[in-house]
Amino acid sequence: MAKQQHLSTWRGFEAAYLNAMQTFDTYVVQGQVRAGDLRNGKGDAFNDFLVTLLQNCSGKLLHARPDVPGLSFPRHKLDIAYPDAPAPVELIVETKVSGTPIHSGNNSSQRHPEGRAGSADTEKRVKEASLKNIDIKAEAARIAGRGGGPTSDLGSWMRSARPRCYLLMAVRVRDAADLAKTIQLANVAAQWFDRCGVFCFGWDDAHTSYESKPVPPHLELDRVLAEICAALRNLP
Repeated sequence: MAKQQHLSTWRGFEAAYLNAMQTFDTYVVQGQVRAGDLRNGKGDAFNDFLVTLLQNCSGKLLHARPDVPGLSFPRHKLDIAYPDAPAPVELIVETKVSGTPIHSGNNSSQRHPEGRAGSADTEKRVKEASLKNIDIKAEAARIAGRGGGPTSDLGSWMRSARPRCYLLMAVRVRDAADLAKTIQLANVAAQWFDRCGVFCFGWDDAHTSYESKPVPPHLELDRVLAEICAALRNLP
């Protein structure tokens, strides 16, 4: 759909994404989703669609990149990167998805009727992505050899050092408390990435369909995607 209609904004696809997530979660509850798809299906779909959107709006070809070196770890796998190897990475987009309804695999451990909180897994994923970002930027600074590492303010340096790195998340939230915790964690991530965008969704009040949930403007996925597109267009 995104390719056929040449969609280049999140808002253009939001309704279809919500419908797809609701359909997928219905299959999860009914036990019709294989273990591999349960672990990776939502994440892979979110990642693939973001690649399409970013390519549509920027005109740049994006890739997953393995074996990108960090200062401490020699190989990092990047979800979305520009340009492709062997050129040095100039822009990175890490993607994360979380939040699962009650199903046969977790109903013994989840007592909440709406399943596992999206924020429960988001904290771990923000930590993992932040470490990767720090490690890759530190290695890029070392290779540049111009004293470009952090001095007294690590956070400011992280948002100015190359490569540019963004974190984009889609989180199924089960209630207002889960939404608030997710927003808090996205704000934490924004301290370590050039920008963090999050799309939160869950049941409407009537429990008949999924709807988007409000987040602060600086975290809105559509706004952050627009900034990434502009950054990509300005790269050679």
